[in-house]
Amino acid sequence: MYSIVKYKHLISNQDADTQKRYGMIEKLSNGFTTENTTALALDKLLTEQIELETESEVLVEEPAIKKVSRSKSKNGSDDVEMAFTNLFEALKQHTIPALNVNNDSLRDAIAETLKRVKIRLSDLDEDLQKRVSSSPVLIKYDFPKTKTAPFKKPEIADFQRVVDDVMLGNNVFLVGGAGTGKTYLAENLIAKMALGRQYITINCSQWTAPVEIIGGQTMDGFTEGKLIEAWSKGYVLILDELPKIDPNTAGLLNDALAKTKVSGAIIFNARKESFPKHEDFACIATGNIYPDKESITYGANNKQDLSLLDRFSGSVYFISKNPVIERDILHNDMVWSICDKIRSVIDELKYEAQLSLRFMQNARDAYNLEMLRIKDKGKDGVQANDGKTLKSAVDSYISTFTEVQQKNIKDKIRYNELFGHYEYRDFPTSKMVF
Repeated sequence: MYSIVKYKHLISNQDADTQKRYGMIEKLSNGFTTENTTALALDKLLTEQIELETESEVLVEEPAIKKVSRSKSKNGSDDVEMAFTNLFEALKQHTIPALNVNNDSLRDAIAETLKRVKIRLSDLDEDLQKRVSSSPVLIKYDFPKTKTAPFKKPEIADFQRVVDDVMLGNNVFLVGGAGTGKTYLAENLIAKMALGRQYITINCSQWTAPVEIIGGQTMDGFTEGKLIEAWSKGYVLILDELPKIDPNTAGLLNDALAKTKVSGAIIFNARKESFPKHEDFACIATGNIYPDKESITYGANNKQDLSLLDRFSGSVYFISKNPVIERDILHNDMVWSICDKIRSVIDELKYEAQLSLRFMQNARDAYNLEMLRIKDKGKDGVQANDGKTLKSAVDSYISTFTEVQQKNIKDKIRYNELFGHYEYRDFPTSKMVF
């Protein structure tokens, strides 16, 4: 009946508090001969304490009161607190005055016991285990001459590898579809937060001129190139949409990118002036495709020379859509869920289109504006329905499809239920629609 009897031989070696609790159980149970609810509850707690301390593998009979840490709770800590409260109330009802044991002493004894109990992750409810495992992890980097502030570790599989590549002096190439957050990853998460460095971006296209890279004469006089500026000042050079650049113009990058790992390496600007490499210089390129061949989906991309691609060898990462990052940026799960549903429908129907993070931000900002106007009751002279709204943003995006495609998309996202009369305005932003 009483599990602690199995460990009677260990009690004399325990501390005074443990011996006191053992004695209380023995008194309440009349020498372990009487089934007493209070004694059984204390017996369970003390037995678990002994087993944890001795790492015993002795099987213990399941007591009348279920183990709280293993209860299948769906409400988290509230259920645990309620369970302990109920336990105390049950113990109060079975206190035996004749043995000079009062409610306060019982409460204190149990509280002291609970302090000694170690609850492991495996002891927790499955839902709680998932919550603990998915809690944000703070990271920071301590590099020679550089320390970064702690920030939440991004939910990106290759994040640490990309940071390591940059620190090793390797040029990094991030490849992914439109709107997958490549530029945000390069500029904000890596350059700004992980490395604590300034960055300078070249938005690559067929019109990118040599003057933007290595400098040259303009109407305002000589302008220094962004490559030279980043190289000499220790910035992170972001080559955004690198595959779109003309292959011949891209050749101007070859010399610098071949020397990224070389300390104090020299490159020249358009005036043949020399510039030594700053030790913090780094390069991260982004693109919709890996440009070793022509692309039908992304027609504006160019096949690049293998000598340029070799500068990124071993440091190419394929980036896909990242719901965790998107939701973290938007701070509006309702808007995100609608956008994600539209994106999923487009993928399902195999339409040649992209729904990007940029559109999600557009939709969120439109929603915030219309809700502000509703709250202010049109004080700016514009009624919410007349201005930019989440509905108008979605309508504008869907209008780029054919009539048949528009109908298919609207049917699958329950358009009339969500947007017919601006029903989404009544939805909480912390909840997902789909």
